[in-house]
Amino acid sequence: MKNLFILFFIFGMWNSSFAEDLVEYDYELDVYYTNVSAFIDLDRDTEIVDASHYSEVEIYSDLLLNFFVPNIFLVEASVHPMGIAGLHFREYNEDMYERSKIEEFNWVKALTAGFEEPYSLSFFVGRMVVFKNVEDEHIGKNRAFIGTLVNIGDYTIKDNQAHYDKWVNLEFKLKGTREKKDRDLDWSFRTGFRTHENRDFADTIYIGARRSSIDYKKSEWSFMHNSAFSAMVEVSLESFELTDAEFMLEKKWPLNWSEKMSFGLGVGYLYIGAGKYRGELKDEGIDNHQLILRPNLKW
Repeated sequence: MKNLFILFFIFGMWNSSFAEDLVEYDYELDVYYTNVSAFIDLDRDTEIVDASHYSEVEIYSDLLLNFFVPNIFLVEASVHPMGIAGLHFREYNEDMYERSKIEEFNWVKALTAGFEEPYSLSFFVGRMVVFKNVEDEHIGKNRAFIGTLVNIGDYTIKDNQAHYDKWVNLEFKLKGTREKKDRDLDWSFRTGFRTHENRDFADTIYIGARRSSIDYKKSEWSFMHNSAFSAMVEVSLESFELTDAEFMLEKKWPLNWSEKMSFGLGVGYLYIGAGKYRGELKDEGIDNHQLILRPNLKW
């Protein structure tokens, strides 16, 4: 995996005038998912569509109709800070980790569950539209995508412990972020499969969806305008047995002392089926049920 991040660094050092026109960089800071990205224009003769005036349905329609006309190649390196924090906590505080359990409930797992790897490298090819802001030329996260994504990594997390495992995800993805002056909207729909070199982890097929909305002009207690939901279901590639299911509801509160900051608290349920792990990692054939608590601050 180290070599993969070196490859991404080379992209950043590629500073010829051609690269400056061809490649655009962006980053995102988040306690659960932090990344840096390079967007490579595949069609320099055609300007990327500005979908600022599209409705949400029109955005989906435009992307789906142009799925076979890719205009962007994306390389992204990401780390999962809370996942890494969970690994660090258990490695250096095993006694405290064990004391954090209340029967089957574990506070550390509740705060860090949902991310199965500490970091990854992603490659995406597909169609992209942007949402331009008349007040700011910087596009930033204001983009929507449809296409094929490949994720790779070399460690998988189980019970806040990292196991060496060269894994690959291949998925079809429709996602986007639209940030307006007084409202933010995020969505993601995906389906694909995941394979593992470490045979203690089962290969799986999955489908997932997420939608998040926050309106800084509406009441902070409005659940309709200031909330998020996500769901993911995963089955074994060999037996089609349910191996993983995650459901999350999140309430967001705009912070009235800031124009673009909010606090969110997600509460969810994570099911781990007995067929997800094998060999030394198999938990005696017992299904696992885990509460998820996901506080987050967005700015």
